[in-house]
Amino acid sequence: MSAATAAHRHGSAGYAGPVSEPEHPAAEAPAPAPAVPEAPPPEEKTAPHRLRELADKAAKKRRRTTGAELLVRRPKSAEVRVPLDRTETTIGRDQRCDIVLTEEKASRRHARILRGDGGYFEIVDLGSRNGVVVDDERVERMTLMDGDRFVIGDTEFTIIVGPLPGVEP
Repeated sequence: MSAATAAHRHGSAGYAGPVSEPEHPAAEAPAPAPAVPEAPPPEEKTAPHRLRELADKAAKKRRRTTGAELLVRRPKSAEVRVPLDRTETTIGRDQRCDIVLTEEKASRRHARILRGDGGYFEIVDLGSRNGVVVDDERVERMTLMDGDRFVIGDTEFTIIVGPLPGVEP
């Protein structure tokens, strides 16, 4: 290749350096394959538009197969088991509460246990004077897991969550 050709290729008229040619001639590119229409990708089960549907389905199944109860320990009384079979269970001194406490440290409507659509339980303090205590700390709201303990006044509650008897998970 002449210096003028090299200068033309590199955009510099004054270039005079050697230009090496490729050692092997360029291989011919294979002919393109005939166009085949691509199949659409399979729909992913966890696609964003289906997550809510899948979560709801799992929640309904969990709710049908999971039960819970409160183990209630009061001073100078035998322990009692109370099933949590409602969407909402109230605790307090008021006779209309689902779990009635007689001690002065409990407010009339002290706390509420909610069962969510997913089968989960949550305790909510209803603005009580002495609060709901977990591990020596007052909590306003807390998700309850199997074995969690909380105290209202002098009464200790333990939640027990598990499969319903006679129901296949």
